[in-house]
Amino acid sequence: MHSGCIIGFRGEVLRFVQSRPLPSCAVVVPLVFHDLDLISSADAPLSGASLALMAEFERAAEELSSEKFPAKLGKVDVSAEKDLGKEFKSQKYPVLNLFTEGNRKNPINCKGVNAAPSIITWLKRRIGSSAIFLVNTTHTETFIGSEDVVIIGFFKDLRGNDTNTFYEVAKDIPHLPFGVTNNTESFIKYGVTKDTVTLFKKSEDKQVNYESAERNRLDKDNLTKFIRVNELSLVTEYNRLVSSGPFSYDHFHFCAIFLCSTLQLLFILVDANESKNGRMMEMFRIRDVDIPALRAISMSDGTRYRMQADEVTTENVVTFCREYLDGKAKPQQYSEELPPDWNKQPVKVLVGTNFDDVVFNITKNVFVMFYAPWSQRCKEINPIWDQVGEKYQESENIEIAKIDITANDVDSVLIEGYPSFKYFPAGSDGKVCYFQDSTVIPLYIFEVMPAPFCS
Repeated sequence: MHSGCIIGFRGEVLRFVQSRPLPSCAVVVPLVFHDLDLISSADAPLSGASLALMAEFERAAEELSSEKFPAKLGKVDVSAEKDLGKEFKSQKYPVLNLFTEGNRKNPINCKGVNAAPSIITWLKRRIGSSAIFLVNTTHTETFIGSEDVVIIGFFKDLRGNDTNTFYEVAKDIPHLPFGVTNNTESFIKYGVTKDTVTLFKKSEDKQVNYESAERNRLDKDNLTKFIRVNELSLVTEYNRLVSSGPFSYDHFHFCAIFLCSTLQLLFILVDANESKNGRMMEMFRIRDVDIPALRAISMSDGTRYRMQADEVTTENVVTFCREYLDGKAKPQQYSEELPPDWNKQPVKVLVGTNFDDVVFNITKNVFVMFYAPWSQRCKEINPIWDQVGEKYQESENIEIAKIDITANDVDSVLIEGYPSFKYFPAGSDGKVCYFQDSTVIPLYIFEVMPAPFCS
């Protein structure tokens, strides 16, 4: 048996809405090169994701300003402030960075947070306390009842290493409330006999204690996984709260870290009528006519499966899940049709069916751009990539190619974002090299070969 996510798509028609202009906001200050001493949002103005985040960023700024919070919020247009974009080596936009004590060398990146309440909580926990001190049993009981899911650290020594680790975890999970207590009566009331972290889920009347795999040590990564696994219900709505928490789209193919060894299946329900779920629809190749639909994704390798039955019924869903767990379900492979002239242009066109044959070539090195048609960054890179293809068009040992990764499945390569660039050395027997910074691509036009990272 193997672990996985079962994704259910419900609704009738997927609606797409145009991005509306952002309202002006005096408390978010446009920044230029010399102003980096605060929390900043670096954005690409034409990016839909940037527009959405900026709306939330401005709401957060307004609320923090009304509270007279001791931090400034600003934004950087990286298309205009190219020196800043280069200095901080931002490859994906939008991005949030926190600068403290005038230190511009080591900003703190705010990952996976895209809603105003989470931005506010994240910032407050970075500057102030990341957990509420629970004085007594009454305070603890009130805290547990305040939200559906709360996290409490039970520590006898509030200055110990484990407590500090707990505080660090709390900083990175701003969508959940964290409390901490050393009150002996609270230990007794909730059956806690030793230092631990406990997750309380009100809707399920559930209390789960963290069990450390290592004696006398609280591990940050393992504690984070514990919280993110147990905060989810068996069937979870992929709504805004979830999409800004453990299951953000950009990290979805890494959701294996959120599954514990005893959890075989996790069910995610996606509302196809929500325009913000469009990228999830695209990821699983769901069309309007396919809804309702069921998909499964393997946590070990990202392989996707499609329920073969036409109707979503209890019996069909149970059968599909059993086939998946027993290893009998057949992976679903997606591929566009191979264009007749796929190899006639300087940049060769790859699809799912010809990818392995072309890139794992015995005689030629193949350099591939993995792109998404809707990505603004990909659109900007395309003409440069064409120049690279023209530069090496007559080369006997280098092939330049591209593939629309949103329309073609490639099991042999893991793609973490758009665009991605991977280099396949000739006769490498599956070895893949990749480039961390797409800004090196123009160097190929001048035959300057930067060193890739090979796996």
